[in-house]
Amino acid sequence: MIIDIKKDVYQSLSESEKKVIDFLNRNEQLIPELSITKIAEKTFTSSATISRTIQKCGFSGINELRYKISQQKESAESANAPYVVNNILAKSYRECTETINSISSTDIYQTIEYLKNADRIFICARGFTALIADELQMYLQLLGYNAIIVKDVMWMKKFHRIITTNDTLVILSLKNSTPELAQTAKAARDCDAKVISICCKTPTDLEKYSHITLIGHSEKIMEASEQMVYSRIPLLVITRTIIEYIGL
Repeated sequence: MIIDIKKDVYQSLSESEKKVIDFLNRNEQLIPELSITKIAEKTFTSSATISRTIQKCGFSGINELRYKISQQKESAESANAPYVVNNILAKSYRECTETINSISSTDIYQTIEYLKNADRIFICARGFTALIADELQMYLQLLGYNAIIVKDVMWMKKFHRIITTNDTLVILSLKNSTPELAQTAKAARDCDAKVISICCKTPTDLEKYSHITLIGHSEKIMEASEQMVYSRIPLLVITRTIIEYIGL
């Protein structure tokens, strides 16, 4: 309730003024958007009655009333901030712990063997996930491996002409929403290359063509431009584990 006045003051008001106060208290969220004229129309009173009532409530005018509402809103948001931050941190914690719990140490060890024995390591990814692929490639190259990024769809479609039986393919995908990724995995498998999929959704077509599938747990970050954006922390956790292990 934005307007809280003493009982004796309220009783001294006219019926029209009481009607205005009741309206303002019921529609606090609308006051910043309503002019005095609009409030008068909605309460079937006059602009003069609105101004007089607001002043009787201790405000200099409609602008001061709006300012008080904005201050209360900021205070409420500030008081709620620790709760919101804790929820966000809890999501990150869940992503990490559930991803770690789902990873098989045997699968990680076998992944390392495939990477160590490969002539070339191809890393396929699309969209935002390609940023994770860039980082994985950089670390592998620092460790002396021949790591090659494949982001272009046309390359993926012709992958059977590129990969050989002595190569290893690593596919990074959040939800496997790009059909060409599964096609690339199939092409690699048909060429007897090793295929490792790192994904945050199961089951997918990737699993049918992969020798090893590492599954992470991802949660939604936001919805923007009509797109659902999910966290890629699980992919980072998995690739970091691989890099640190292979670098020992």
